[in-house]
Amino acid sequence: MDYEQYAVDLNAKCVCGCMEGDRVHKIYRFPNDYGASVVSAPKADLTARGTFRLYILHFESPAPEHEYEIARDTPLTNDHIVCRDWSDAEVWLERIFELLPGDGHAHCH
Repeated sequence: MDYEQYAVDLNAKCVCGCMEGDRVHKIYRFPNDYGASVVSAPKADLTARGTFRLYILHFESPAPEHEYEIARDTPLTNDHIVCRDWSDAEVWLERIFELLPGDGHAHCH
């Protein structure tokens, strides 16, 4: 699947606070109002190089605001996911894409 069609540009205004360091950051929003924040490991962290940290997001407002919170109560995880590489991240994006609306209820504030 081409996930780039679901990328939203929020100028890396991420509530997870993960943009310190030299990183790639993408935020996706899917039709089910779930999405993901996918951040590469900082280049200075040699032990994590090539990995990605993924947070599941739940969007609370329509475009163009795209207000969201980190979803901590989905059937997939209650925390972030460490992906070995981009292919692993895409597997998780597919799982998030397939979540049913309402699969999680309370969100981190």
